[in-house]
Amino acid sequence: MKKLLSAVLALSMAVSLAACSAPAANQTEGAGGKKEETTAADQLHFVYVSPLLAHPVWLIAKQGFEQACEELGVQGDWVGPQNISPEEMSKLVETAVAQKADGIITQGLVPAEPVKTAISAGIPVLVVDSDIPDTDRLAFFGKDVKKQADVLYEGACKKIDQDTPIKASIQVAALNYQIAHDQIDAIKEVFSKHPGGFEVVNISESKSDKMKSTTEWENTFKAYPETNVAINLAAEAGPACAKVVQDKGIRDQVVVFGVDDTEETLDLIRKDELDGTVATSFFNYGYQAAYWLYQNITEGKKPEQVINDAGTIIITKENIDTYGDALKVKVDLK
Repeated sequence: MKKLLSAVLALSMAVSLAACSAPAANQTEGAGGKKEETTAADQLHFVYVSPLLAHPVWLIAKQGFEQACEELGVQGDWVGPQNISPEEMSKLVETAVAQKADGIITQGLVPAEPVKTAISAGIPVLVVDSDIPDTDRLAFFGKDVKKQADVLYEGACKKIDQDTPIKASIQVAALNYQIAHDQIDAIKEVFSKHPGGFEVVNISESKSDKMKSTTEWENTFKAYPETNVAINLAAEAGPACAKVVQDKGIRDQVVVFGVDDTEETLDLIRKDELDGTVATSFFNYGYQAAYWLYQNITEGKKPEQVINDAGTIIITKENIDTYGDALKVKVDLK
């Protein structure tokens, strides 16, 4: 079965699940606005190894990637597992190396070794969303976890009195990845300054599954009814938590935060069933990342910093109609 799965994944890459192929001869506009002639023989090939092939928030990155590939005349392959699997992501990176891809974009759930192999083969790798610090990647483009904690705390303080202790429950996608612990640690550090006191009463996992997320939140509120701040650090968890809070009739007792700006999450904010969501530009995880790779390969340019914030903000009912401008982050290359 494993051999069959590997074969299917490799085939999916070869067939190009998200090909952005240009015609055999095409005029494309480079990063500096200069028209360049692209032919099939010299067409660049980028592979985007997503952690979740068809998750709604990663499909936003796919849209950005496809648009950039089309503009640049690049062949682009969008690949990834259906469910979180660092092992399958590793195989897809290895396949991209074997196919002699010109550039790779991926997310930090991939172990360092296949990324190092790609870089050793002369393939630039750009990492988004969560970093792979032990590699010589071209750049990291993602969420600032300290800033995320800051905006979540500011949002909580608008709902909870300074003298009232904050009893927080946190849900992440999975605890066996460093990004989850980085986010939790940042929240603990920032929220610890609350004058009324602060405690994390429970931490749970959604496993990127909305049904599991719902069950975990039902169990959390049953076991820890003192929870007055629910922080969701996975896209599906915010809506799941909001539903549980509504069903239990405790909306006036719990501040609910989510992450990412899926339509479902935004609708819940508009209906006052969710207090806010922390977002970064997933579109730029695809669009700008592809442009950075292209500029690095064709012009030798690099971001001035290796670590780059993708524009971490909190979306609330007050800025829900205008927040898009804040996510139009552009980092110039040197």
